[in-house]
Amino acid sequence: MSGTAKLYPDAELNPTKAELAQNFASIKDLQGSARLVDPEGEVGIEFHFGLDDSGRLIQLPVTYRSAELSEQATLTTLEHSELGKRWVSAGLSDPVAVTQIIRTIVQGDDGAEFPDGPGPQFLIRGSGEQPEAEVVDAQIAEATRQRAVGTVTVDGKVLSYRLRISALPVPARSASTDYGTSRLHLTAVPAQDPEATPVIIAELMLSDGLG
Repeated sequence: MSGTAKLYPDAELNPTKAELAQNFASIKDLQGSARLVDPEGEVGIEFHFGLDDSGRLIQLPVTYRSAELSEQATLTTLEHSELGKRWVSAGLSDPVAVTQIIRTIVQGDDGAEFPDGPGPQFLIRGSGEQPEAEVVDAQIAEATRQRAVGTVTVDGKVLSYRLRISALPVPARSASTDYGTSRLHLTAVPAQDPEATPVIIAELMLSDGLG
């Protein structure tokens, strides 16, 4: 596991996560979430999954912070009954989230454990095969709601990356796992049906240059 997410299962949120998912991803039926862990414990990193009006699976990656990351990154604010005001940012605009997504993919790691109550409703896993790789310090040169481009340090080497997170996950396909040259993936399956066909929730390309 990539770590243990610190949760507040009895907390009240305004707006609720279902309202966030509907407002920013047109998710009408929120199915659940998966999390990654910020090693510094400052940033909450969460993928929301749900269905739109047509029954399609939609995802919304976000982060939660105690202070605004940037005006451009901010989706909204929410009031958390335990933590107070939180700034909600688009996941691909937050360097902490981007670093942890890339780390999870490269290492072939999975999502965070939930310490209290039921576990995550979706199980996520990276396709890489470098569990000892050190992945730190993602720098974002350009970001949209579905794509981030920049540099990240992997085992002491600064590499260019292109990270794509489509709002509409697609069924997984086989891919090489040489993190130095290939396109890698982060996939998800419902926790209640772990044998289901995984869907790709993120695609990653790493290289010495993005020409």
